[in-house]
Amino acid sequence: MRAIEFHGDERLELVERPDPAPAPGQLLIAPSAVGICGTDVEIFEGSLAYFRMGIAEYPIVPGHEWTGVVVDVGEGVTGFSPGDQIVGEVAIGCGVCVRCRAGRSHLCARRTETGIVHMDGAMASRMVFPAAYAHVVPFSSRQAALVEPTSVALHGVTRGQVAGKHVVVIGIGPIGLLAAQIARAHGAASVTVSDTREDRLLLGAGLGFPRFEGREAEWDDPVAAAAAAAATFDGPDVALLCAGGPGAIRAAFAAVRPGGTVVALGLSGAPEIPFDWDGLVVRDIDLIGVLGSVGYWQGAIDLIGSGAVLTEPLVTRAFALEDTRDALERLVDPGSLKVLIEPGD
Repeated sequence: MRAIEFHGDERLELVERPDPAPAPGQLLIAPSAVGICGTDVEIFEGSLAYFRMGIAEYPIVPGHEWTGVVVDVGEGVTGFSPGDQIVGEVAIGCGVCVRCRAGRSHLCARRTETGIVHMDGAMASRMVFPAAYAHVVPFSSRQAALVEPTSVALHGVTRGQVAGKHVVVIGIGPIGLLAAQIARAHGAASVTVSDTREDRLLLGAGLGFPRFEGREAEWDDPVAAAAAAAATFDGPDVALLCAGGPGAIRAAFAAVRPGGTVVALGLSGAPEIPFDWDGLVVRDIDLIGVLGSVGYWQGAIDLIGSGAVLTEPLVTRAFALEDTRDALERLVDPGSLKVLIEPGD
């Protein structure tokens, strides 16, 4: 089998390894499509907090947004057959600690995370994966490759309790555009979007989401952001913050009304980031941090399967496994949104 290994400091290698065999309870999978997200870029660069904090280590085969076809099943596995198109969860907990027993395995101190923490991911021609965390999907690989980010977005939208509320999505990369669609499906009174990239705003408009007027300039102007926040009495009820830079954070707090809610889904990639703490307190804002997707996978699959959430229009390019470095570099191209690796055999 072939696999991509990340070593940090923008170093990667295409390596060959012995073909794996599924152990009891495992599936042998041929990955068919793997999404690249900001987390993968941070692993590639070496900036992801998990690696800075010693929670994860190199080398690692990345790929936590994936779909593939079952090649073989291990002893004791039921419900899966060779040829099934599946997706697999990211956080795999110990199953016995208090957090796992509370359904929060993404916070388990002994967890693995597919393609991130002590478990190789899907940027490979073969992988093994625990059947207990896999789901059969009834749609195409390019749709299925975005089940993981859809489940993350669903987590954030659910925590924001958006039904009947006015929602603004700050940062409309893939997670933001998925969150906007889910908020609409969950009965938000209105959904507007904000970004500094015109190409993404145009894509958002094509999916039916008008831009939130007059906020993009404030992303880079703290004074304007503070003035806007002080004057905002009838702004959105909920800001879904799907980016992690200082400008995006300012934009979210400037947009949301006093007494509103900011749901943070985006990582900054930095150990510290400027933040208007007094503004949070004075304007009585609820701030919710959202990590991962545990418990939201079937809901995400149902949303995609029903057509309420469109994922394939978010895929802008696909690359072969040996072109992974090129794929990483193309992420910043104008018009680029979700880039896939299609490993093949």
